[in-house]
Amino acid sequence: MKYFAGTLLLFTALTAAITFPQFLHLTTAVHDDGDPLLNAWALAWVAHQLPRAPARLFDANIFYPERRTLAFSETLLAPATIVAPLHWLGAGPLLVYNIVFLSGFIVSGAGVALLVRSLTGSGAAGIVSGIVFAFLPFRIDHYPHLQLQQTQCLPFAFWAFHRLLDSGRLRDGVLFGVFTAGQVLSCMYYGLFLVPYMIAVCGAILVLRARSGPHRVRPALVPLLLAAAIATVAVAPVGRAYMGARRVVGERSAEEAANGSATWGNYLGPPEANLLYGDGVLKRFAESERRLFPGFIAMLLAIAALWPRKHENTKSEKESFVLSWFRGDERWAYAIGLIVAFDLSLGFNGVTYPLLYEYVLPFRSLRIPARMGIMVGFSLAVLAGFGIERLARGRRAVVLAAALLMLAEYASKVDLQQIPTEPPETYADVTKDRGDSPRAVLFEFPTSARDDPTYMYYSTFHWQYLVNGYSGFFPPSYNRVVVAMERFPDQTSFDAIKSHGPRYLLVHGERLFGGRYNDLLPELATRRDLTLISRRPAVGPDGHKEISLYRISYADAR
Repeated sequence: MKYFAGTLLLFTALTAAITFPQFLHLTTAVHDDGDPLLNAWALAWVAHQLPRAPARLFDANIFYPERRTLAFSETLLAPATIVAPLHWLGAGPLLVYNIVFLSGFIVSGAGVALLVRSLTGSGAAGIVSGIVFAFLPFRIDHYPHLQLQQTQCLPFAFWAFHRLLDSGRLRDGVLFGVFTAGQVLSCMYYGLFLVPYMIAVCGAILVLRARSGPHRVRPALVPLLLAAAIATVAVAPVGRAYMGARRVVGERSAEEAANGSATWGNYLGPPEANLLYGDGVLKRFAESERRLFPGFIAMLLAIAALWPRKHENTKSEKESFVLSWFRGDERWAYAIGLIVAFDLSLGFNGVTYPLLYEYVLPFRSLRIPARMGIMVGFSLAVLAGFGIERLARGRRAVVLAAALLMLAEYASKVDLQQIPTEPPETYADVTKDRGDSPRAVLFEFPTSARDDPTYMYYSTFHWQYLVNGYSGFFPPSYNRVVVAMERFPDQTSFDAIKSHGPRYLLVHGERLFGGRYNDLLPELATRRDLTLISRRPAVGPDGHKEISLYRISYADAR
């Protein structure tokens, strides 16, 4: 416990340095106003809905009147539940978002340190491994994607698995099941990836132990069954919600998944933000969503872990090589995990993923198989611990040098965008106008992937229903509205809007460029089905403008 507490403090300090200046703007800034605001909304929605109507948790307030809209993207259910008390105590959505976001670096690093220390007996090796996993360039490349930072439960699941094998205790089986479920409920992408990865690593360890006698495996069977039962029960409701959402939004085509599949060369591609390699010769290997470079030091340490060791009384070099591989169950198993994860990240360029796509239905929901690169990074992190333990042999200077070189490789430039901490005054006018009536339905214009995340973020302050929405999948009903908005405010566009039943129309002048807003006002003033409620000042990308709020009438369409 003392070691883990110390690594938490260490990785908090390292995260503050790697992500600088994020720690200075916890309440006011995120990377951009797209996916970060989507995920800030998701965290806030879970906290809002859990104490009110948990049975309707997945019926979020976007894409009205569609159902299960929370499951159109990552639900972030585990982290959202853990930090819900912060929302209840009055913490702002940006602060809660940044706490969850940064914990992905901190807790993941400390967790891997604990895991590798338990495997190697070396606390220093654990810290080196933690640095690899906590600060993989993959994380910086996905800085806007909170869900892809959510690996906090992953190392603890494997830590609990190793404890379970050694102790055979039901308590460790419970921990294994809880942490496995926690990882699935933190990021469904990683949850699906975890299944074949865990089968490979845990299966290899069990087989290797069984080779030396059934007595080494038999005590673990009941705790393993208990872990599987816990994970299944915990994940089942979310699985049902995703399957229900799939019937509305469909699945990813094979072509989409192929476009998101990695190549061998992508593992030399660094993110653009990387200070050392981002604009150098390795840039030609980098492709969007497929910048998977894990760092040269991590790769060299993993090679050192797997390099054959000479043994006495061997009959040949070939026998020496084989013995070196079977010398340690864990090292060999994580090497298998590395191979499996690498092949899966290749997607349709590999062997395994096409089979999973064809025969395992949930894999058809994944757009970017290359994101399996996080499991490649996890395997490398564990193997790097074995490697540094082998090379350093207790010499702290070697460990320190390796750690500093890795941090230099991982140093990156972080861009931030300031976000309003309060919603525009217009939403208070909506609340005042609707009085004691149930929650109203809003439609906000303009509609686009640039604008809708902001409306969702603002909804965390009022929780009215929105026709608008932004997610991993978009329902066909909303796609039709977006197409119709190209001709707004003609009658066809209003017919599309009214088909969703909104009571209010908000026209965001601060999000319209040029003279578009001023051109709209006279046309909207002639419509008999609109009643102007208010015009309020607002600040947007194009400077200080205003928002017009209208009540929609269904008695007269013109």
